[in-house]
Amino acid sequence: MKIKNIYRSKSDFSNLSKTEEIVLGFASPLYKSETKFTERIKESSLPMHTLLNCTATITHKLKNESNPELFIDEIWDEVRPVRGKDKVDHPLAQLIGMDYDYNVNRWYEATVIFACIYVVMVLDCPDKTDCHEGIKSKCVYDQEQKNYFDHFEERLNTLKKCREANPEAYGANPEITKEKTFSEKEWIANEKHDSWRLDRVRTIVKDKSIEEQFQTYIDELNYEKSLPNPSQVYISLLDIQIRAIQRQLSEKDGQIIKLNDVINVLNQNGFSNQRKADLLEVLSYVLYSKQYPDDICGNLERKIQLLKQADKSDDDANNKSDTKRTQKVTTDTLMLILEKAGISAALDDKAKIARLIGYLTDFSEEKIRQRLSNSDELTSYHKEEVENINKILKELNTNISIIYNKHR
Repeated sequence: MKIKNIYRSKSDFSNLSKTEEIVLGFASPLYKSETKFTERIKESSLPMHTLLNCTATITHKLKNESNPELFIDEIWDEVRPVRGKDKVDHPLAQLIGMDYDYNVNRWYEATVIFACIYVVMVLDCPDKTDCHEGIKSKCVYDQEQKNYFDHFEERLNTLKKCREANPEAYGANPEITKEKTFSEKEWIANEKHDSWRLDRVRTIVKDKSIEEQFQTYIDELNYEKSLPNPSQVYISLLDIQIRAIQRQLSEKDGQIIKLNDVINVLNQNGFSNQRKADLLEVLSYVLYSKQYPDDICGNLERKIQLLKQADKSDDDANNKSDTKRTQKVTTDTLMLILEKAGISAALDDKAKIARLIGYLTDFSEEKIRQRLSNSDELTSYHKEEVENINKILKELNTNISIIYNKHR
């Protein structure tokens, strides 16, 4: 399914709508731990920002349809896992803000996405009851999937009861039953007014440091969102300004600290790859919580993954046999095999044979050539290696073997 790249990372979660903040609060426990009836959602399989992008993309479509329930089956088929199709990451598309394709990897992830959509539609479009039932039907088709949906529905019912009991505490105004719509002239007038408001903030922060400017815009954005009727135009203008300052902070911070410098310090202290990855994950959490730009956090995440892969490769290498290999035994073994192919050290160019064996084994070509010219017998020093080679050759049902002088 083609997903709108509204939230590029957790750094953008400060820009969530009130309903999306509720959805995030409902979904977060499922990422932290498993329960008796549900598995833990893995960030690597369904990232939080992708969950919210899916929710925002689909709810936007449903809200703009007169009969949204007619599109539920189609959307479900687009989101669900595709058999035989590997997961495809689109880091570049996500980095530059392009829309990207996404399909869940597990059935319960599709249920979680639809449960989030259900919460948004119930809260924002309470009159679209047929749509609510259509979404719910996709989430409760068996008990295993119903467990994930129940997690959201129980919290939603609790929230609705609290709102009914004390609507003012949740910013609800009973007198406002319908969101005001503007004509084109009114919308242009509002946009001009909001531009003036942004200019006013720019005037206030012009003599402040870049960090103080960033915090001022964040405070202004949070204040606007807390109003009973926030201006979406003004919120969008503030968001653009905040992103621009984030890029400036990224460039400025890049002169102070570099990721490679951090890695070099970890290397100098002899930390294992796993230990490095653990420490970088702590640093990543700090950067995300402080709303650092995605290009910094993304580079850090990629470095963590590389360290984990390297650690796994090291473990695999350590599990392999550490039996010694010598140039003499290796050369003699390969010559026996080459002789079966009609290549002989006595008849063919020794330099060419030495070049081939050297390429395959990484031993010195010159020493291999000397071995081909002067084949001293192997001794008991080579016993273990020769016996290992002969065992392998026997398992391959070959009639060749290496010999050595047992008395030397």
